[in-house]
Amino acid sequence: MEAYFIAQVNGFKSQGRRDPAGFEYMWGLSRSLTSDQIKGLAAYYAAQQPAQQPSESSAAQVAAGRSIFENGLSAKGVPACSTCHGSEGRGSGAFPRLAGQHADYLIKQLLVFQRTDERPEGSVMKVIAHELSRAEIEDVAAYAQAITN
Repeated sequence: MEAYFIAQVNGFKSQGRRDPAGFEYMWGLSRSLTSDQIKGLAAYYAAQQPAQQPSESSAAQVAAGRSIFENGLSAKGVPACSTCHGSEGRGSGAFPRLAGQHADYLIKQLLVFQRTDERPEGSVMKVIAHELSRAEIEDVAAYAQAITN
């Protein structure tokens, strides 16, 4: 996950990420970081054990989200989340870990991808997220938060 972290911090530093949290918080924090500092931070965070977030969702919502995560929505042309993020949501390389992420954060990110061009490096996610309803976004986020590993 170091590569993903480095890419995201460099996106903030270059002001390529234009989402509100990016420019409100991360542009200023990242502008003075050196490449070595970014690599050090990436290594530090990659070495941390993921914390499990307690689920606030119903079993039905988590089950619906699991179906989307594992199978996608063929009628809408939405691939399974696991295709890129892995069967256990651990991510790899350019694709972030989703397992255990707080559902509210994932919902926010999917809505950013869906509604805006504020994350140009995530253009593939814009196409996918655009096809998801709000309920489907909430379901898949609930499942991702519930994944334990």
